[in-house]
Amino acid sequence: MNRHCMKLAVITILFVVMGSTAAQQSIPKRQAPWVGVTLDGRTCTGGDPRNYGPFDYITDREMLFRVDDNHFSPQVEQLLAGDTTRHPMGDVNYTLVRFPNHHRALYTAIRFSLGESSFDGLDRFPAECFLQRANNFSPNDPVPFMLYGLYLHRLGELDEALEKYQKAEELTPGDANLLYNLGLIHFDLGNFTQAKQYAEKAYSLGIELPGLRRKLQEEGYW
Repeated sequence: MNRHCMKLAVITILFVVMGSTAAQQSIPKRQAPWVGVTLDGRTCTGGDPRNYGPFDYITDREMLFRVDDNHFSPQVEQLLAGDTTRHPMGDVNYTLVRFPNHHRALYTAIRFSLGESSFDGLDRFPAECFLQRANNFSPNDPVPFMLYGLYLHRLGELDEALEKYQKAEELTPGDANLLYNLGLIHFDLGNFTQAKQYAEKAYSLGIELPGLRRKLQEEGYW
């Protein structure tokens, strides 16, 4: 699949992070295996956190500073340059190896895989591998499922994207941004009645983006 030529959907994601009061010494050691395959069928592999992590982006916030301060600066997040490596994805990779469900780093990895960077190496850092690992590591965190849906939606993998969005909806049924995205994907699938239902919910919760309403109006469903 050519990742540079895909038509991108207009989708927004809201990153919601909960604080944690857990003490450092109380954090249990967790496993974060690499699972799944790439979109072109290669087995997902990656680094090992070794003596630091893996940590949960939501519950282990007190451990985050060491990674964010040294490996996830604004220039890395914007895919302009690396902090400790020439390639920004080197630092994104370091971040995600230690915080598999790091919401912002996952979104950066998605943007890189979609070709939103001047750096090469698309095959070296497939976003789908980071996303599958995050879903496996933190199955109760809705944001990686939303992000996986976003990624697949932008690649035109609509049925698979809908599955990820629906999983996220199970975990956070009242998220306005997710409801809007569900409306968009149902529209793209031709499910206009469902698209309108999700649109009404999203707009009632304060979403101001006009795109979905305009699409439905053009089809006579608004």
